[in-house]
Amino acid sequence: MTVLERILDTLPPPYAVADDAVIRAMLDDLALELDVLHEDLDRMRRTRWVNFAYRFVDLQKLAGLLGIDPIPGETLESFRVRLLALVAARLEGAVGPADVRAFVHDYVRGVEQSLQSIFVPGLARYDAEQAFANDPAHPGYRPLELLENPLRMRRSGTLRATQGRVPYLFRWEESNRGLRETFASLVIGGLPDGRTAVPLVVNTTTHDLIGYSGVLRFGQRLELVSADDALVPRRAVALLDGRDVTQRVFSISGFELGVPFTPADHDPQPLLPRLARGTNELTYLSAGLYDVRGLDRVFFAIADAQLREGVFDETFFEHAVLQSGPVATLEMSWTETEPASFEVHVPRYLVIASPEVAAAEGAPAHELLSAALGAGVADIHAAGVRAQVIFDAFRETQGQQVHTTLPWIVTDPELGPVGEGARVSLGGLFGETDLDNSRFQ
Repeated sequence: MTVLERILDTLPPPYAVADDAVIRAMLDDLALELDVLHEDLDRMRRTRWVNFAYRFVDLQKLAGLLGIDPIPGETLESFRVRLLALVAARLEGAVGPADVRAFVHDYVRGVEQSLQSIFVPGLARYDAEQAFANDPAHPGYRPLELLENPLRMRRSGTLRATQGRVPYLFRWEESNRGLRETFASLVIGGLPDGRTAVPLVVNTTTHDLIGYSGVLRFGQRLELVSADDALVPRRAVALLDGRDVTQRVFSISGFELGVPFTPADHDPQPLLPRLARGTNELTYLSAGLYDVRGLDRVFFAIADAQLREGVFDETFFEHAVLQSGPVATLEMSWTETEPASFEVHVPRYLVIASPEVAAAEGAPAHELLSAALGAGVADIHAAGVRAQVIFDAFRETQGQQVHTTLPWIVTDPELGPVGEGARVSLGGLFGETDLDNSRFQ
């Protein structure tokens, strides 16, 4: 019912019967002004409510009261969904995993509904809790994932600073900032002249030693990595240029500098050295082993804690050895359990955008969703917690092995030519033996 009809209903019948009456024409002009006034009042009321704001600038002003800014290129509907999800999360405290899961699910699902698009296939079938749990109907599949205290791969900055070239008795420190004890993987490279003989790496903090009973030729790479054994995660596997040489690797738990060891001290199976939480002190050594050709390249006594490479005016007499220069290249890496952090994983396998959204100007809708979701998660996590949103793209991988062979032959320095193919030579006698097949007496 219009304003004019409501006014005419209040008048006596004689004044409202004729459509061409003067009073009706006069009231029609007044009703038109009142209609405009009511429309303005309705628009003013709508600007005060997030669910009813019809202009982006009005919604932006409401969001500004909460310190929430729109993402460049964000639409009115997607910004409305993100604003409502953020407000609900903040009212709930938004510091626990359940709050983060609820925000991510509600925002992604709300954007899909408002834009009539699909960004995470199958998300509509799950609620906030089910979306982050394994689906019994589809084993191994979960639309969304929240990882608390994710694993981080770390590499030794000290070794990288020296380009991995280490001398005998090289000592350095590494810090494990993770939540728990871990273990280190090593890559040892050979240098010329057989200098990399019986390499040993010792963590003097945890008293763990791992070594290789052999000599690495120039360019060879010995990888000491985990065997991925669920029962013994530290169990080591050794690969020499891709060949398994684990039988030549040994480890000792409870090793002490300056104390000799025997095969009876070896662990039943080689184990990677542990890294305790905090600072760890490590040392590179080389020791002589029976039946390993490392003469002049190894020490036949285990260095004690005081032995150092000789440096003028720094090391003590009888507690120093002559500098040997680099004897190996060494790389070291380990996995830390990062404290006070979490990751939200969102698949980006398939995106189906409605024609209206696909034809809109600006960045693609899924890119705006990525930026807005990252900004939202950054707003709701607890203080001091590192939050990150990771979008997992679809990947298909195929196994491949690359083998490299040196283009020259490196002979063992302790072996000489055996003389195969050489012609018999005789002592030289004038007038009897050939010049090329004789030697001087």
